[in-house]
Amino acid sequence: MSLTLLIILLSAGASLWAWSQDPEKAWGQWGFSPYRIRLYGEWYRFLTSVFFHADWTHLLLNALVFYSFGTAMERFYHKGPYLLLLGVGALASGAVTYWRYRQNPHHLSIGLSGVVNAAVFAFILNNPRTTLLVFLVLPMPAWLFALLYLAYSFYEGKQGRGLVNHWAHLGGALGGILFAILVPGHGGL
Repeated sequence: MSLTLLIILLSAGASLWAWSQDPEKAWGQWGFSPYRIRLYGEWYRFLTSVFFHADWTHLLLNALVFYSFGTAMERFYHKGPYLLLLGVGALASGAVTYWRYRQNPHHLSIGLSGVVNAAVFAFILNNPRTTLLVFLVLPMPAWLFALLYLAYSFYEGKQGRGLVNHWAHLGGALGGILFAILVPGHGGL
């Protein structure tokens, strides 16, 4: 079984388990809380938080994008380096979130988006001239999508409204970019 599919299945399982219980309690125990990490040393949250999702839309969107780009990156890097890429994505998205919200006792993040963005941006750096179908209908050069996505995420992160953690998206993207610069791929794309 591919690592990409395994992580999607683990995410689905953790999310379904939380939804069948008391989701807020599960997210409070396993989600990303910079304040609790700082106060109580709960560093496990850097990894456990990525497996939980708020609802079906959140889970399915992350799964679709992750499967689309993750499978290509898994073939390109092979298992060991690919797993490292995913770890870098989780840690980088968590680090940026931690930096931004470390003083906020109420911030809590869940979701695979940082890991997904690490895979997407590693793909884009290795294939900048590829055409992506944004929203499955709008053709766009990968390099242009990357610039627009980073600008949008930074702008929305600065606005601080809504329930989406744009800082985690930025962190994951930056982790994927750094990984792609530092680690050569082993397969063809």
